[in-house]
Amino acid sequence: EEGGSSSPLSAAYVSAVQTERMIVKEGEMTLLVESTDRAIDDVTRIAMTSGGYILGTDAVLKEGYRYATIKLGVPVEQFEAVQQQLRALAMMVLSETSHGTDVSDEYVDLQSRLVNLDATAAPLRTFLDRATTISETLRVNEELALIEADIEKVKGRMNYLRERSPYSTLTVRLEPLRPTATPTLTPTVTPTDTPTPTTTPVAWRPIRTARAAGRT
Repeated sequence: EEGGSSSPLSAAYVSAVQTERMIVKEGEMTLLVESTDRAIDDVTRIAMTSGGYILGTDAVLKEGYRYATIKLGVPVEQFEAVQQQLRALAMMVLSETSHGTDVSDEYVDLQSRLVNLDATAAPLRTFLDRATTISETLRVNEELALIEADIEKVKGRMNYLRERSPYSTLTVRLEPLRPTATPTLTPTVTPTDTPTPTTTPVAWRPIRTARAAGRT
């Protein structure tokens, strides 16, 4: 269409394709906070109000200061908004990384593989029902067991991707603000006006002096 405009049909098609994409997002943030305990509560609140949840919390006490690591699951469409709210909690963002993986093609490949595996397993199941000898039954059953094991692996991976893609994983590390230690100052020695002698004075010996004078 002239003028660079797109038809409603093409726009709807692009929107549908984008919606079907399966993106697995992950991120990590390290935040400097004034109070670790209060920050844990705030991070939990942000996760819950965004429609997410807490996957795990790990807190440890080091030298009297509490450090914590919180792993969040947040809706993929809220990922950037949650990051923004977490930045606002911090006195300083010490580090931050994020990346996404498009698993759409993998999911489609798994679907095709599942169809092929089911197609391979179907005649074996029929043949197993019709087997007349023990040897035939054992041979077919062994082949069928291998294929069904592959089917379960494929289904498991597909289930993981379906459940994983709607939610992003965000790992938040909290570090407490620690006061800077006051350096120990070495006292300065006050200088005096009396000079420090550098050599020990030699005692005067009149006899030795007279002899030395007579040799000149």
